[in-house]
Amino acid sequence: MADIEQLEDVFGRITEEYQEPVPIGGRCESRIFYRVEDLSDDDLNACAEYVAERIRNVVSPSKPQLFLKLPGGYSFFAERLCAVYSELYNRGQEVPLEQYIESKMANGHGEKYKGYNSILVTDVITTARSSLEAHTRATLRGIPVLCWATLIDRTFGPGPVPVVSAFTGAPVRVLTQIG
Repeated sequence: MADIEQLEDVFGRITEEYQEPVPIGGRCESRIFYRVEDLSDDDLNACAEYVAERIRNVVSPSKPQLFLKLPGGYSFFAERLCAVYSELYNRGQEVPLEQYIESKMANGHGEKYKGYNSILVTDVITTARSSLEAHTRATLRGIPVLCWATLIDRTFGPGPVPVVSAFTGAPVRVLTQIG
């Protein structure tokens, strides 16, 4: 099982620092950027094990019955996390993993998971906007969200549920004027 020092080394290898702020997405910028696409399979497995254990500790006595993968990830972290959690903490029984696509969930597919305790998963949370929107939509469909899981959390802010991450990254600056 990975420890926090090992994960700090992992994320130290993929961290880039710039003199001038770099745009991140369309709404924010930072002088520090993380190349999650450069994480090796071993790095991602270590992160998944760490986050799976943290999920178990944070949501106990509840257990996730569903992992909801938000769009936009590059690392397949959600798939690894779901597999590791299922193997280590769900007696080898697979917890379902669903790609959270609004059109699919709005077409009645979301009814299938009504009442399922879920975990929202993404690679990096920067402003938490997309996670908060997905959380709200899931909750309105009757899918309770226990926590958000991620490789890197850059929000530093409270949300409606805990954020469980492998690494706490540098904060971002939200752009007030885009364009």
